[in-house]
Amino acid sequence: IAQLARNAIDAGADAIGSAGGDGTLGLVAGVAAEHDTPFFCIPVGTRNHFALDLGLDRDDPLSDLDAIADGEELLIDYGTVGGRTFMNNVSLGIYAEAVHREEYRENKERTIVEVVGEMSKSTQPGVPLRFDGPDGGRAEHTAMTIISTNPYVFSGPPDYGRRQRLDAGVLGVGSVASGQDADGVDGRGVRVWETESLVIEADDDIRAGVDGEALIFESPLEIRVVPKGLRVLVPSGTRPGYVRPGELLTANLTGLAHLAGVQGPTPDS
Repeated sequence: IAQLARNAIDAGADAIGSAGGDGTLGLVAGVAAEHDTPFFCIPVGTRNHFALDLGLDRDDPLSDLDAIADGEELLIDYGTVGGRTFMNNVSLGIYAEAVHREEYRENKERTIVEVVGEMSKSTQPGVPLRFDGPDGGRAEHTAMTIISTNPYVFSGPPDYGRRQRLDAGVLGVGSVASGQDADGVDGRGVRVWETESLVIEADDDIRAGVDGEALIFESPLEIRVVPKGLRVLVPSGTRPGYVRPGELLTANLTGLAHLAGVQGPTPDS
């Protein structure tokens, strides 16, 4: 699909787009950014988180074709991981290990539970990945780390995470990790911070979930944000980050830490 996008630009297309899920959209958006060409998307994938945060109508995806006929252009950020474009996030640890298993597509919840169970039996739960934290400490293992283009807020089901901006020029990082700074600000190795780039190191190849796709990268792996590097066509009046009043909930990363096997007081204490 990336080659089809390049062919369209070579043929003189004024804009390129795709109907698909987040992983497919990321491939086409990367070509659009490379050629400084406007990008549009028709969200017909499984979850369509990028379309949600962009402010598009996931329930009526064909209405997003109005972006071509009578739309407007926005400038938003995108991320790169090992040279590949991503629109939402890169996951390491529990989720990445799960998406690399063949049974994940058939039963996502059961596969994740199995990975959590296996990791919890280890004396140091997680996978051996090294990266710098926000305060000079260095993580050596991670049970779960999520790096997103702009920070998420946790909004509860069915989507759980929303980004209120797509043009802040930063990565949002949330991590349940162990290492020199394992005690963390709340005693459980939980960290949340913002940065422009993050370098992940490992002794072996690095398994990642990139916008839901299972990918493998060599170490060291650099993840960075490209501020306002993508021109996006949207239906007139569309604005990223809209959240209905009362929809936002406080992120329960402590509960996530316990799910991942990191020891500490109970989430309610």
